[in-house]
This record gives sequence, C-alpha cells and structure tokens, in this order.
Amino acid sequence: MARRQTGRALRDGGGAGAMIAFLRRLLGRAPAARPATVASTASDQTSAKPPIPDAELDAFKTWFLQQTRPALALTLDATADITATGSRLGGPAWLAAGEAWPADPRGVPLEFIAQLDCADCHGLDGYPESGIIQFFVARDDLYGADFEDPTGSTMLVRRWESRPAGALVAPPPLEPVAGAEFSDFTPFQDEAVRANGIGLRASLISDRIDQSVMAAEQRVVALYERFDIARLEAFLESDAAARPLRHHTGGYPAYTQRDLHYQPAFAAFDHVLLRLTSDDVIMWGDVGECVFLIRSDDLARGDFSRVAYSWDCH
Repeated sequence: MARRQTGRALRDGGGAGAMIAFLRRLLGRAPAARPATVASTASDQTSAKPPIPDAELDAFKTWFLQQTRPALALTLDATADITATGSRLGGPAWLAAGEAWPADPRGVPLEFIAQLDCADCHGLDGYPESGIIQFFVARDDLYGADFEDPTGSTMLVRRWESRPAGALVAPPPLEPVAGAEFSDFTPFQDEAVRANGIGLRASLISDRIDQSVMAAEQRVVALYERFDIARLEAFLESDAAARPLRHHTGGYPAYTQRDLHYQPAFAAFDHVLLRLTSDDVIMWGDVGECVFLIRSDDLARGDFSRVAYSWDCH
C-alpha cells in the first residue's frame, strides 16, 4: 500500500507556545511545553522584563505590515482541464519522445508533484515568458530532501521552453521497488490527484512577510531579549490565524521550523520558485511547508540547475 506522511486535518496556527519555542531555540534554550494560553507564556525568562512599550510594538507592527512582495497565488481548481500546459499539482507529466520517467540514483521513479506554466507568470518580473516548469521529488521517507544541503536534495526541476515531440505520461504506480528501502512515499493525500492531477488557478497578489521568515524572526528575537512580548505574541497569533495557507510562486517563503536563509550558503537564493503548503491534497509531514528557492539571476536566465528544495513540519 502506498505510504503517505500524515498530519492533523487543520493546523493549529502554532500559537504562543510555538512562538516561545522558536525564540528559545534561536537563543539556545531548550523548548518548553506548550502553554495553555498566551498569558501563561510569561516564564522566568520574561517575567522580570518590562512589558514591550507601545512605541516599540507599534514600530514592529508598522514594519511587519509593510513587508510585501508580488506573488501568484495558486488556488486548487478541480474544473481545469489537465493538459500538457497549465499550472497544476500531480497527474501525468510531459516527457519527450523516448524519454524514460525521471528516477533517483537507486532507479526509483521520482514523484511528479507540480507544474508551473510560465504563461501564468506574466504579472511577475524575472520569469521566462513561455514554457512549463516541472517539479519532481524522491519517493523516500524525506521526499528527497537534504536538510543539510537543500541544493543537494534528490529532486528534479526543469523547464520545457517549447515542447518537443512527446506525450503526457501517467505517473508510475506507487509501489515498493525491490532492493530500494523507502521507495513508496508520497506527499499526495489523494490518489486520484496524484494520478490525474488538479489544476492551479493563478492570481496576482501582494504577499506579506510570514513571521517565520528570518528578517521577522530576528526582529522578534531582539524584542524578546529586552521585553516581555506577550502583546507582540498576541498580535502575531492574530495575524497567523487570519493568514490564508496557500500555494504560490514569488512572494515570501513560510516555514514551521527554521528559515533556510540562516545558512549563509543560501543567502543568495532570494526568490520563491514554488511554495507548497499542506492541505487536503498534499501534505508535508505534520502539516508542514515545502519550498523551492532559486537565485533571481538564475531564474532570469532560465537556469534551474541549482534550485534549493526543502520542507519542514511541526
């Protein structure tokens, strides 16, 4: 039977406990158990600190709400036709005539998880004007992710600038491969979507920074070291609850653990080629986030040979 990582049906938003946990992680402290309420997060690390002043809180809110980037939201569209073009999750992949289905070094077929149609991206700067970008990941228990070096993850991101002779090919059966341990894992929750695909409807949006992004975390940490930030936590809780979970290209990444950009080697990977969140169709571990990052200059050249791919979860 095909194996899937499973997670909670609905994300709990992280909550005050998650915020304190990441702060302690960043500051080198052991995480504490999740508090029952925002008020209960005042621990011995914060109780002796003065409350965050209005001016500091207002300054953070102003900065946080102004950090936006253009993006294309990619909304599930079950009515879309599944063809060689068009943005979508799963389904058959376009292969050139005579081409074998892409496989990992063990010979295990890769999972075709998504396709981005460059024609949908005309509202964003820096994208190729035409073609499709295909995303494949490994079928192991980590979906091919190399958490130490995301550019070395077992995956394939490629662009067909123009379609050569070929055809749409159905994904191989999700079955164990003899001699290959962990060879039948998939992030897809819906076998029909894996096999047949589901369209993604693109719409231009202004994507606001997520509190998990390094620039936001660093500002929160700086305030946490000086003040009792219960009021700031309440603001971030409210923002997280109101923020839609969505797939997109462009905009900001989102993480449940740690921003890849804390690693200096990935500082130049400044563009979100694709973010895939967790929903009823696709799930990254325990309601996690998946991101493919690329350098803006590589994207402009249509060079997809050094993409960073990773995912994390609660």
